[in-house]
Amino acid sequence: MQDKYVADVGDFGKFQLFRYLFNHNESPMHGKALAQIWYMHEGEGEENNDGRHIDYFERVMGSDVYLEESLQSLIMGEKRKVTSLESLKLLQNAKFFYEKVPGSLEERYHWFKRALTFSHKAQVVAVAPDNGMALKCNRGAQCFDFLTLEQDYTQKHYPHKYIFAEEVSHFYRLPHLEVCIVYQHLNRCFAHNGQIESLLSDLKKEYFHVIAIKHKPYSPRAFFFLCKSEVIKESLAMRLERFVKDFTEFWELFR
Repeated sequence: MQDKYVADVGDFGKFQLFRYLFNHNESPMHGKALAQIWYMHEGEGEENNDGRHIDYFERVMGSDVYLEESLQSLIMGEKRKVTSLESLKLLQNAKFFYEKVPGSLEERYHWFKRALTFSHKAQVVAVAPDNGMALKCNRGAQCFDFLTLEQDYTQKHYPHKYIFAEEVSHFYRLPHLEVCIVYQHLNRCFAHNGQIESLLSDLKKEYFHVIAIKHKPYSPRAFFFLCKSEVIKESLAMRLERFVKDFTEFWELFR
């Protein structure tokens, strides 16, 4: 996560979804303690125009007025800082981990241990690396290999932009955790829905109770919900089905 992404269309989608899940009494996620792990970095070695999609407000007008006004205030006030999102009080019972992802593998292990400690008592952990899970695409077979810190960290360009396979596993196995939410930026390897379906199938082999939701505007992205039980997954799926029905132009559910 970088400051330049703050209040772009991806942020709107993320907080629209999370507010629907965590801020409403009728949601099964209401009142749950949320730990947001930002995977912060400063974009070292990158030169691109990411974060420029901030002209989306007319399209989403009325879907969440408080969120719209809050994010507009950051853009108009030129306060596009990740820490500003917490000050807006967009989510109930949430805390945010801002520590910058280090460059070396050894430091990464120590950083991750601190992230786990930060999340130790949370019932929900949401991870937000810029690109999501570290993957290797097999275009011909239309599938992915999941990359690990130990074997693939030094081979991956900009490893601070990814969460690796064992990091997902350790978050999922926290003692109080009920749901781990993993952000995934979809790429050009093959069709976006095919990517979600492939990843969903593979994640179910490891975590069993998994659903996904796709945010469609501009550069599509997905959120994977790794649930600890079938009961949690089904109650969450019912809430997400209602969300997609209310905002079908922007969201699509995968089960």
